[in-house]
Amino acid sequence: MYARSIGCIGLLKLHLNRALNLALTEGAKTVTETHLRQTAPSDVRVKHALRTILESEAEFVEAEDADEQLLTLLGRPSPTKEVKAGDMQTPTLSPTKPSRVGRRAPGRDSIGLEPDEEASNDRSNEEQEAG
Repeated sequence: MYARSIGCIGLLKLHLNRALNLALTEGAKTVTETHLRQTAPSDVRVKHALRTILESEAEFVEAEDADEQLLTLLGRPSPTKEVKAGDMQTPTLSPTKPSRVGRRAPGRDSIGLEPDEEASNDRSNEEQEAG
């Protein structure tokens, strides 16, 4: 079964389904080796599937210098190769502000009311309660 499915679970499932269907149409109580042999894919079909799989897998293998090749096609220098002066100009990045993550901006106020606002709020609350 492994040889005829070439290790692919999907092909194995199809084979088992065909064998089960044959057994059910014959009224058998179980799937036998005979059912499996009768429904196995042909040698030619399995070889064709194996060739297709191997060819497809070869497309996923990348060359070791794949990134460098892509950068060359994009007209960019490779970070691993040194660029001679005048060969290619690398774009300069504009200066950025230093990161201030976690530092409070100098103009920020603390959360809450200022002392003179607290006093005016207390008076307006007293007026509403009396009101």
